[in-house]
Amino acid sequence: MKLKYYLFFILFTLTVISLSSCHNDDEIIPSGISNQSWQEGKAIEITQGKVLSVTFNAADKWTATTNSIWCSILTPSGEKGQSTLQLSTMTGTSTGRTSTITIKVNGYPTINFDVKQNIGEAPVSEDMTVNTKVAQYLRENYLWNDEYKTLSLDYTKSYEKFFYDALESMTTNTLDKKPYTGSDGKTYYSLFSYIDKRTPITATRATRLVDKELSYSFGITGLTLVSIGSSSSDYTIYFCVQGVYPDSPAAKAGIKRGAMISKINGEKISQSNLEHNYYSLMLPDAVLSLTLTEDIIEKGEKTGSKDTPLTSKAMYLNPVITSKVEEVEGHKIGYLVYSGFEASFDQELFDAFKKFKSQNVSDLILDLRYNGGGHTISANLIASCIAADASIDRTFTSLRYNKERMEKLNNKQEIELFAYPNHYKNLSTPLTEGGLGLQRVYCLVSNKTASASELVINSLRGIDVKVILIGEKTKGKNVGMEYKDYAVEGHIYRVAPITFQSYNAKGFGDYEKGFEPDNGLKIKETNPFNQEGMFYILKDYGTNEEPLYAKAVELITGKNPMKSAITRGAHSALKGQVRNVPALHRPGYDGMLKKYEEN
Repeated sequence: MKLKYYLFFILFTLTVISLSSCHNDDEIIPSGISNQSWQEGKAIEITQGKVLSVTFNAADKWTATTNSIWCSILTPSGEKGQSTLQLSTMTGTSTGRTSTITIKVNGYPTINFDVKQNIGEAPVSEDMTVNTKVAQYLRENYLWNDEYKTLSLDYTKSYEKFFYDALESMTTNTLDKKPYTGSDGKTYYSLFSYIDKRTPITATRATRLVDKELSYSFGITGLTLVSIGSSSSDYTIYFCVQGVYPDSPAAKAGIKRGAMISKINGEKISQSNLEHNYYSLMLPDAVLSLTLTEDIIEKGEKTGSKDTPLTSKAMYLNPVITSKVEEVEGHKIGYLVYSGFEASFDQELFDAFKKFKSQNVSDLILDLRYNGGGHTISANLIASCIAADASIDRTFTSLRYNKERMEKLNNKQEIELFAYPNHYKNLSTPLTEGGLGLQRVYCLVSNKTASASELVINSLRGIDVKVILIGEKTKGKNVGMEYKDYAVEGHIYRVAPITFQSYNAKGFGDYEKGFEPDNGLKIKETNPFNQEGMFYILKDYGTNEEPLYAKAVELITGKNPMKSAITRGAHSALKGQVRNVPALHRPGYDGMLKKYEEN
């Protein structure tokens, strides 16, 4: 009896399922889309230069396509749940036109709707064309593209405001958008990502991958801004020269590191004119003639002054500022001052390492204190030459991209190996002639040391080369940019957003707060003896009077060469205060740069 009821129950259930299936077959199969903001059979109007956003709820992942070239889909795919599809057009029309948009949800049939553009809209501006290209690049490659794709963008803005306003409005890009305190005490933000309308004077093929570009310059590598005096009403503002480029107008005029500039064209540097003077000295945009007044200061007292006429010129800025080998207490010490990872000067950089190897250096002091970064290939060149055989077939860096790009890589970070000893792709030469094979390197650093400089430090530590830091804590930039150039209306625009985070062979990449100098090696070059309210005039690179270099020599040899300099009174100390320099818009500075390559 129980068996009879059981069989009846099974038969009844199967009948219900069968009837239900037949009933569902008769129903319209859903599209996987609900709560859409468009109306079936009614075209939505799209306006040139504006973004059209439509919303819907998707039952699964989705993709969108268009049947026309004039209507661009800015968000071509999305995830399950509440979704926004953004469309734009950057061209006007003399006749009305319609585009059909097709959305396909995984496992469901497609659904279509139309958008139309009205007659007589004005031609698109150059900025709007650039903005469209840049936005698409950011949606695909920005490290925080998931938030970027949710932004409501105004394509009619200038290309700079379009780029910076959008990234500054975001909240998840904390490794790109850094806070700082302004002179008014308020908190502001700066971005590592940048966009630049490139106007090089001319370019020359110097290496296989990167051209050398001429730029107007006096040849001054950087300036420290100092107020000398005991009160706010009685002080002098100086530009203290950090260094000069070889064979530059400044070098030929005899201007040296530590020069104290008090006047420009006979006018004292003041609060009202310092920004203008600073930019004039650092970024002249044409041939410019100035007269610099340098105060001569000896043992803390001004003993005179001299005027130096100076004219900027179009020149190649060689970042190899100083390169020498010195024998001290039986040690062959190589010393390199490198101001930027400029891959177009990789031959000059490699020549320095070849010189070090030919003279059998036993120790290396690498001066990166003003080096804000640059091309990662040049960072690989330096690190590979330092480590030599210890770097063979080892990971130089591994890169983490945004979620979508990582999924394409099966969530495995992209690995770049040390270049040694193979043919270095930017020079088409093996690196063996410059391989030093050192187990330790002494790095001179400051809060200007950033990005590709920190990449060298981190990558060497990843393969257990001891990197000894002397100076101040580094800036802390563990993310890099893949730059891409766009040609629009005869101009070249370079966009360089943050697209990856870098890790070393040990998987360490969380150094966004910077690298601290080793114990007892924290030294401020402008106040090496920690005397409150004092400023020490900068001394020439690679001399016993220069405190960071002298400390490195002491660690190598066991003897401090600076003691005799102090005894001779070679240091000039003044009552004064170092001040923040104006923000220097120099694209590529603070960069860990790679050229974007399509997969």
